[in-house]
Amino acid sequence: MKKECVSRQPEVGARALTQGVEIGDVGISKRNSTGANAFTLAEVLLTLAIIGVVAALTIPAVVTKVAKDQYVVGLKKAYNTLKAVEREAIQEHGPMENWLWSAGSGVLGPTAEFEKYFLPHFDVLKNCGVTEEKGCFSEEITRLNGDFEGGVDNTSFYRIITSDGMSWLYSAQGGGTPLEQKGIFVVDVNGLKGPNRMGRDIFWFFVFPSNLGIKPGGSYYDDGITPVPTDVVDAECNTTSGYGVSCSTKILAEGAMNY
Repeated sequence: MKKECVSRQPEVGARALTQGVEIGDVGISKRNSTGANAFTLAEVLLTLAIIGVVAALTIPAVVTKVAKDQYVVGLKKAYNTLKAVEREAIQEHGPMENWLWSAGSGVLGPTAEFEKYFLPHFDVLKNCGVTEEKGCFSEEITRLNGDFEGGVDNTSFYRIITSDGMSWLYSAQGGGTPLEQKGIFVVDVNGLKGPNRMGRDIFWFFVFPSNLGIKPGGSYYDDGITPVPTDVVDAECNTTSGYGVSCSTKILAEGAMNY
């Protein structure tokens, strides 16, 4: 009898299914019949909502981090470019302290100064010079704290775009003593693209015709002797109140945009 009952159980189950009997009627769980538990609509919606909240919180931070890293790479490349230009210019014209500087000497104007010493050593894609021509540098620049810095004075800055897409400004500016700053380079590492913000994609460098040469903004004061204190640099790189001029030094020293 036991053997007969055992042998008939599969037959009963098969017959029940063919006759449209509910699976539950023969003691089989409908949820387990597929071998896996299914999610309800409410569970799926709740999971998607959680994923959405996490993404909203994390994606902006990730995007900002990636952008900052790209700006840092651009700054390092720009500084290497300037030092290469400096080396080649010194090889051609001798020590920088013996050059004819417009600042304090009146021998060369800003255009002639840049064209004579620096321009031949850049890989120039577009040259706007000191003219009204547009398209070499952003027309509107903001400070790191978000305040409007202003547009580029086309009569004071020599403007070029290099083959790597970077936008450059040069202006003769400084005092007449041998050690004082004589010129300013400003670079936008991603060209005309935004945010066009000092301390983000726009960085400053100063030219000292001494053993300093071209230095990142925030390294030395205009006298070419006094280093800028770290606390002053940090204040300049404050996104609430800083202008961003000195951030070149901070980034190159720390290897990251930590603000």
